[in-house]
Amino acid sequence: MRLNFSGLIPIALGIYVLLAVFRVVQLSKNADANEQWLRKFGPMMKILGPIIILGGVGQLFGLFP
Repeated sequence: MRLNFSGLIPIALGIYVLLAVFRVVQLSKNADANEQWLRKFGPMMKILGPIIILGGVGQLFGLFP
């Protein structure tokens, strides 16, 4: 089995999205802009973040051609 290391990019992106949604990292220095982004995209990103990570893991192990 060969690893496809390009799968690390979506894994890192998914982790970053989840960290942003759970307010571990800030997307902007402007607190109001952060809150507005979280209200607008937060619920959707809580679902899409793990899906992106799983897609990256699948790509890493060659499940997707």
